[in-house]
Amino acid sequence: MLRWEIEGEEVRQLLALSAEERAVTFFQLVADWEEAWGLKSSEGWIVSRETEALPLWPHPELAAACACGAWENAVPEAVPIDELLEDLLLLLEEDGLGLAVFPTSKDSGTVMPLGEFRERLEKELELGEW
Repeated sequence: MLRWEIEGEEVRQLLALSAEERAVTFFQLVADWEEAWGLKSSEGWIVSRETEALPLWPHPELAAACACGAWENAVPEAVPIDELLEDLLLLLEEDGLGLAVFPTSKDSGTVMPLGEFRERLEKELELGEW
């Protein structure tokens, strides 16, 4: 699968954006590339204990940049957009978890309810259709 290339300086610039700016960027990039990225360990998907949310990023390098501390042994793993919308959101709902959009090592990103996440992503997908 084609993936956009990202350089170290671009990673630093994206991680320096405000949480809301990162959320806008997240939805645009995930809609464009049709995948999001989470962190996975040998025990499964990483979930933030602090926010009770699954953190997601728009690129594996951005996810890897946050794989530190308690998450240091986790590796980025792609979540295709269809799987995200059709399966993962339902599983998170069953587990009573939310989504943390594009967190950094300094903040938890934009934590949002699953319905709001779905709405924003579907809206962004509609914008991309011709």
